[in-house]
Amino acid sequence: MAASGAILCGASPVEAGLAVLGGTLPDRVEAVGLPHRGVSHWPWPWALAIWSLWSQQTPWGTLAGWWLTGALFHIGADLFTVGGVPLLLPNWRWRLGVIHNGSYGEYITVAFFILAAVMRYFHLQIVPVSGV
Repeated sequence: MAASGAILCGASPVEAGLAVLGGTLPDRVEAVGLPHRGVSHWPWPWALAIWSLWSQQTPWGTLAGWWLTGALFHIGADLFTVGGVPLLLPNWRWRLGVIHNGSYGEYITVAFFILAAVMRYFHLQIVPVSGV
């Protein structure tokens, strides 16, 4: 999802790769003893860090920003699961979907985003057939 989201946002393949590496950050941060989908999945600190890196307008800041953007894509995907994420407050979860991790719904959603990213990357479009 992180690579697809990055490609759909206009990232280069290197930047999309960094987003993939950053896509595991919210869960890796929990290794210090934080509860799952708690403050590590609160999007606002991640967004602030990304904004501060991208506002520097340096190549390293941009690359680090894409790395952290992967974490936001992870959090965004978790928002559509039954577990939800803390959207407004770090201890109050929001759920915008009913997707269960490991379900067909998750696989179909991921496949759709991968297809959309491949189409964008290769500049493919669906052209309607006319005159039929």
